[in-house]
Amino acid sequence: MDESELLFNLFYFLLCMVIIYPPEEFQRLGFTIEQLFARFLGEEYLDFVGYHLRRTSLNLFVHSCLPFSYFLIHRLKFSVFATQEPLEDSDLDPDFPMPQEAVAFKTLTWKTAQRFSVLAVMAVPALIFNWHQQNWRRHPISKALAKYSNSPGSYSAVASDIGNEFRRPEIYKKKLNSISTVIATENWIIKTTMYNVHFAHQSNTALSVAKAETYNISHHDENDTLQMISIIVRPMRQGVADFHIRINALEFRNLEDRVRRPIAIPSNIQFHRNVIDRFVDVFKAQVALNPIFQAEVTTEKCFACMLNEPNTKIHKQCADLDRNGAPLAEGACCSNCYCRPMWCVECLARWFAARQTDVDREMWLEQKCTCPMCRAKFCVLDVSYIRAVDQAQHRGADEDNAS
Repeated sequence: MDESELLFNLFYFLLCMVIIYPPEEFQRLGFTIEQLFARFLGEEYLDFVGYHLRRTSLNLFVHSCLPFSYFLIHRLKFSVFATQEPLEDSDLDPDFPMPQEAVAFKTLTWKTAQRFSVLAVMAVPALIFNWHQQNWRRHPISKALAKYSNSPGSYSAVASDIGNEFRRPEIYKKKLNSISTVIATENWIIKTTMYNVHFAHQSNTALSVAKAETYNISHHDENDTLQMISIIVRPMRQGVADFHIRINALEFRNLEDRVRRPIAIPSNIQFHRNVIDRFVDVFKAQVALNPIFQAEVTTEKCFACMLNEPNTKIHKQCADLDRNGAPLAEGACCSNCYCRPMWCVECLARWFAARQTDVDREMWLEQKCTCPMCRAKFCVLDVSYIRAVDQAQHRGADEDNAS
């Protein structure tokens, strides 16, 4: 394989990836199949089911043409990609001869792949033509909708209901990735994919969280994480297959508020349902790094939740410096708090987050807040877990006895 052929293979592989999985930059510029053929596909807003019948068929046809296009351009000697004539037998490296069996296998594989590419270009249009007969009745999307219809074999009434609900303003629509989208209307949960669309009627559908995955976005900050959850949608209608929805954990609350069915969450799966939950965990991790505060034993409950025991104390221990190490202005400095321990760490973290603006979410941990009681200004460095004095003394006495 010479350099021109290698360059062509690399370029065509990248082209196929861009066509099949268009990046955001290409979507903004309008270089996607849906946008380039928008006139043929029509408006999703006006004819939801009809739009996706045409869209999935068009995707299948365009993608089936990619292997044939590769062999066609290769047959034409790469057109402008060819930079030199093929090497003669005498120009081959004699130190690395290719066995005749390898040459025969390569030739057979190449010709077989060519024939399959031609077969795909011929078979896919025939398949799409077969789907299109009788008003797309044989299309997989139409067959799925027909299972929800009261009239056997007819899907038009169901498609009309879905289209009407999709045009309403209160739907939930979230793009999962470059090839799939999840939609929740008043009565339907829909997931669009590259070649198909999954439907589930909310009246007879069970939803449950299958797993939660956490990814570290930054190697420098362990608290900078991304959580993705997988939700299994199980329609109870006979013959309708289950499907999965994989969304950002921060989107879970929005989806949960839109669907009418409860989403079951197993006890062994934990995730952040919103930004506040994520901040609470980060706040706890930072407080755990701060020095321990010695305090007297208390039998009271947290002043906010009245469930947990107070386990934090606000007392000034930061250096009153900004992120660049420069001294802060007098009005921006933290102050001492003389309140007794009254708050659990989770309630204090939620109070801290509630006093921040939504604009600077990534900088919440660097901001300041005021004590809920005395209004003394503090930052997260001024919050410490407490340890009972008698326990600390008892531990010290044990250490002295051991020594």
